[in-house]
Amino acid sequence: MSTVQTEPQREEVFLKDFAALADYFSRSITSVQKLLGMEAKDALYRMGQVLGEETAKKFAASDLRELILKLSRHWEASEIGRLDTEKWDPLTLIISDCAVCGQLPGTGGMFNCAFHEGFFEGLLSTRMGRKVKLEQITNFEGSAGTWCRRYVTDVKL
Repeated sequence: MSTVQTEPQREEVFLKDFAALADYFSRSITSVQKLLGMEAKDALYRMGQVLGEETAKKFAASDLRELILKLSRHWEASEIGRLDTEKWDPLTLIISDCAVCGQLPGTGGMFNCAFHEGFFEGLLSTRMGRKVKLEQITNFEGSAGTWCRRYVTDVKL
């Protein structure tokens, strides 16, 4: 006997899988980078892009503003970082205390991550039906040695 999941239940499963994947990938980036023969930044950009596109498809019925707020709540509740909306017109996002692009253990160095660029370009471009421009305009250190980034898009909500 199979149980049919409601839309909110399917969304919750998707978001939990997303958090688990981000956590796994951040710990295994070195081996994946070597396997692919590519820069870690490029691998994370592509992973983010695919996840952003899939998120847009999964939540196609959701209002885009509500989807961003839902992602923000999920990221914080899952302790994978903070996603704040600084402005809606143009859409300006701040990513802080990220579990993916934080300080590399034992090195004192910061990991140059492009996951968010890929994720939000994939999400927004898929939802808008066009190539969305996303530009990182600031990069600053957050709490616990993590990077924080501010992104401005050409999307108006």
